[in-house]
Amino acid sequence: MKILVIDDEMLDLFLAKKFLEAEFQVEGFTTKEEAVQWAKNNSFDVLLSDYYLSSGVHAHDVLKALLDLKGKTFKSFVVTNYVDSEKVNQLKQAGFNGVIDKPLDLKKVKKALEL
Repeated sequence: MKILVIDDEMLDLFLAKKFLEAEFQVEGFTTKEEAVQWAKNNSFDVLLSDYYLSSGVHAHDVLKALLDLKGKTFKSFVVTNYVDSEKVNQLKQAGFNGVIDKPLDLKKVKKALEL
C-alpha cells in the first residue's frame, strides 16, 4: 500500500514518513503543488494531509486537486492537532474518510484504514 503524506512542517513530515515506512511505501511533500505534480505520474492508495498548510492552503484544497486528477481512487484522511465534531462532519462531506489526530503514528493510521 502506498501512502501520500503532505505536511508543511518538515519535522512532522519526516517523522510521519519514518513511522509509516515500517509497513508502507511512503511519499511525502511539503506543498500541494509538489504532491499534485508527483501524483500526475504516480498512484497511491491513501492520502494523509495536514489540515493547515502554508499560504492559506487547507487539506480540502489538496483533496479537491487530487480528486480532479485521480478521481476517488484513494482513501483520504486529515491529520491535525484539533478539529471539533462540526469540522469533522464538514471534512467528511468534502470527501475525506476521516480525521487522524496528531501526533501521527503507525497505530493510528492502521486503525483508520480499518474502515
